[in-house]
Amino acid sequence: MQLVKAEPKTESMPLATLEHLLEQIAGGSMDAFARLYDLTSARLFAIAFRILRDEAVAQDATQEAFVNIWRKAKLYDPARGSPIGWMSVIVRNVALNMIRADRPTEPIDDLDIPVAPVDPPDSRLGHCLKQLPADQRNAIVLTYTYGLTHSELAEHLSVPLGTAKSWVRRGMLTLKERMLR
Repeated sequence: MQLVKAEPKTESMPLATLEHLLEQIAGGSMDAFARLYDLTSARLFAIAFRILRDEAVAQDATQEAFVNIWRKAKLYDPARGSPIGWMSVIVRNVALNMIRADRPTEPIDDLDIPVAPVDPPDSRLGHCLKQLPADQRNAIVLTYTYGLTHSELAEHLSVPLGTAKSWVRRGMLTLKERMLR
């Protein structure tokens, strides 16, 4: 199948037709898959291109999304949303995963993170901090000792913002629990 850029045709496509095609694909119909591809590939490519801003990479993402659609067709549930919405989420996730995979990462243990400039005011605090996983401990030290915001922390550690926030939150909850013992 050749990816052809064209105007999305799903606006005029009855919802029932796309649902029926997904049912047939779940049963292994290659003809239904080819028809679904013809009807939706331009729209899904547009979503991938909007995220990735590179035609070749967006084509790869669209192709990978269609492989996922083929594999997951049985999981589609019309009660949870439209077929095009379901497929759009798949292509969006593939595109975002491609961005994440392309981003250079550095293992947290290899980062040169300075030790807190002062001793903890409570020796128990220092002891409890040392018991935390390295990612949580470093996130807490950088946030509360060096005053980094969650955004700055995420950038400094080269992790998504949500990951940085969860490291701080989980670390603080564990620290609180251990301090209360």
